[in-house]
Amino acid sequence: MKITASCTFNGHDLTGIPVINPGGWFGKAWLIEIGGSFTPLFVVVEADSVSDAIDELSDDPTFGPQIHVIDDDLGDYPEDERRYDGSGRVIDLDWVQVHGREGCDLPYSIEYHVGDEPIAFDPRRFAAWQFN
Repeated sequence: MKITASCTFNGHDLTGIPVINPGGWFGKAWLIEIGGSFTPLFVVVEADSVSDAIDELSDDPTFGPQIHVIDDDLGDYPEDERRYDGSGRVIDLDWVQVHGREGCDLPYSIEYHVGDEPIAFDPRRFAAWQFN
């Protein structure tokens, strides 16, 4: 079952956004922007906090490598300035922005789309729909 998301970001409608960990944290969804260029990559991550969202992103086999620092490049990252994910990998967050508001049940206003279902779901109601 393919889950995607849609939202409005800076006046632009974003659709077909990949979702990491759908239903994994009661619909608490963060919009993550990777790249910061003319065509950044957007993903939605369900997690309890910004740091948990970064860990979920880093653990994802498809999108995690976008922020991992490969061994050959570790010399460019002084030991005392490195950032690590929850699994101990060195990550580079210079081109990562997490959009959302701490302390609320839906940090960023998005909707989930499930496969060919004609209706959109509030992420907070997705888990209830998923198991019924």
